[in-house]
Parts: sequence; structure tokens; C-alpha cells
Amino acid sequence: MQRYIGFDVGGTHIKYGVIDEDGEELTNEEYDTPEDAQTFKDKWREAVAACQKEHDIVAIGISFPGHINPHTGHAAKAGALDYLDDENLLEMFGELTDLPLVVENDANCAALGEMWRGAGQRYDNLVCITLGTGIGGGIIVDRELYRGSHFHAGEFGVIPVGNNGECMHEIASAKGLMKLCRQALALPAEEMPHGKEIFERMESDVHLREAVNDWGRFLARGVYSVISMFDPQVVLIGGGVSEQEKLYPLLNRHLEKFEMWEALQVPIHPCELGNQAGRLGAVWLAQRKTAPRGK
Repeated sequence: MQRYIGFDVGGTHIKYGVIDEDGEELTNEEYDTPEDAQTFKDKWREAVAACQKEHDIVAIGISFPGHINPHTGHAAKAGALDYLDDENLLEMFGELTDLPLVVENDANCAALGEMWRGAGQRYDNLVCITLGTGIGGGIIVDRELYRGSHFHAGEFGVIPVGNNGECMHEIASAKGLMKLCRQALALPAEEMPHGKEIFERMESDVHLREAVNDWGRFLARGVYSVISMFDPQVVLIGGGVSEQEKLYPLLNRHLEKFEMWEALQVPIHPCELGNQAGRLGAVWLAQRKTAPRGK
């Protein structure tokens, strides 16, 4: 059975593992994201060598933050890894290994991972929205990744959803939720409760409940816009806040108020794979790249 290395490059940690052709992860490792380009290259090469020592690897898939042209490898922006802005990632990684490899935006990889082994397995057309410090997204059409003509498809975070035109990144992300709740509770950032506690406490705190409700309305506006544009079979929500069961009734209450929701509505479910999704999606692409023609 063929084996691949899947990397998920984040601003804080780099997670990687050996994954077989069926999507089973055989190893799972991580290390802190380096603070400069040379250390990044050295650590990445060491990780690949360690995997190759134990397994016969046929290709590498890399889930990477930022705006990436997957055909040329050019990264106009590399997310939090600003020392790799304007870098050609395919050339850079190609100098570190002789293995075939692919590099793709992390939110796109997460969508592909959920399609392959997660909550999207039963669907041909889906949208994945990830809620974190900002908002990312991936679009799957007929079980193929839709990237857009400039590789910016899925940049849902720039959709204006606020009462004064604020974008989703600013007020509908997990960071936006914490900001609204901090204002409602009049607490400094270091004293803020975690997300799970916020959803528990809002039942008995009217100010917190109003803040969460406002955030839910902003998020619902973005979700409604995405559904109206792409008409998917399902919307998958990722990120830590997606695990809160109260999120989905909150979203539905706001969505039901929008014109034509009865006609447009589709199921909205949490993602299933957590931070494993990006690695799996990257390997799915690597598998496609190295498969014999006709398969």
C-alpha cells in the first residue's frame, strides 16, 4: 500500500504524519513553527528524512496558509509565515526533497480532507467554512476543488456582514466572538472565559447572551451569502467553536429570518476531522498527482 507524508503548516505548529492511500494516518508528529526561512527548511527536511527512514514514501502533500498558486507554487502571502511571502514554494520544497509534492491553501486542504474522510464523504458539492482567528473556506464542486480564476475562491472572511460593513474576519470569526463577549463582560483579555464556558454562561447572563446572539447574526449573514452563491448540498463548519452544539440552533434562528431561506436551506454540520483535515486533504491532492493516468 502506498504511503505519503501530509504536512499541515500553521503559524504556531507544524503537524505532519505518514498517511496511506486509504487516508489512514500511521504516524502523527508536530514541532513549533520556526521563526526564519532557513530554520523552516532545515526542520522540514529533517521531518521528511525521519518519515522516509521508517516508511517507503511516494509523495508529499503540504497544507499551507496564505494565497498560493498551486500550479506555479508562488505564494503571494504566506499567512503568519511572512518570511516566506512571495516565495515559490514548489521550488523551495523541491530543493529539499526528490519526492513529488503538492502545496495547497490550508482551508482548501481542510475541505478536501472532510470530503475524503470526514463529514463531507456523502456529498459531491459542499462548502467548508473554518472559524478561527480569521475565517477561511473551501469549495468542492462535483468532488473537485474550486479555486477560482485567481486562486482566491473561498475567501469568505472578506464578506461584509456587520451593521457598518465590517467583514466576517473582524466580527464573525472566533476572534470576533471573543471581542464581542469581552466588551459585554467588561473584562480584560487575560480574564476571558474559554469558548465552551461562554456558551454555558450565556443562559444566565443577559449581556453575554446578547453578544453571542449578535455574533450569530453576523455569522448567519455570511453563511446565507455563501449558500445563495454556491447552492451546496451541505455547509461544514470547522474550528474549535464548531464543536459547540448551541451554535447550530443559534445559526438556524437567524437564517430562518432571511428571505428565501425556506427555498435555499441546506444542512449545516460540524467538521469531523479537526486539525487532521488539512494533512488528509493535502495527501488526497498528492495521490491525485501521482496516480497513473486514467485512474
